[in-house]
Amino acid sequence: MSWLPSELHGLRDLFQNCDPVPEHVLDAAYSAVGRRWDVSDQAVLELVGDSAEATTTVRSAAGPEPRVLTFLMPGRILEMDLVPTVQGMCRASGMVVNRAGHTPPTGDVVLRHSAGHSAGELDAHGAFRVEDVPRGPLSVVYRPLRSAPAIADWLVC
Repeated sequence: MSWLPSELHGLRDLFQNCDPVPEHVLDAAYSAVGRRWDVSDQAVLELVGDSAEATTTVRSAAGPEPRVLTFLMPGRILEMDLVPTVQGMCRASGMVVNRAGHTPPTGDVVLRHSAGHSAGELDAHGAFRVEDVPRGPLSVVYRPLRSAPAIADWLVC
């Protein structure tokens, strides 16, 4: 990283000495990067909407605002809300929707994270809920019954 200006080298050294990144966070980040390349011939779950990227927000006194993520895959949409619950954790809930006229989707949604993974089974309407998801690196996997899973790239929640 010799191309960095000396001021940035000094700033990096200051942060590393005064406020180092916890080892478990580094391990989780490197683990997530390693798992990112585990997708061989599986379908892609493409992130097409993220409320964290919105330029305007509406503030609510009712509690923390959910982060809304929208993913596309062939013939389906997966929409998910991430709501902070307790320190360092969130709840994920959402729905997988098929094309009009098709039967409701089946299977489950798996959230891969630094502590492993958590899954929520789809109900009769395609809805799911996953409690106690650790904040940090996250990847979403939709595993339909009797077909290949669709996997999203990693993001940070």
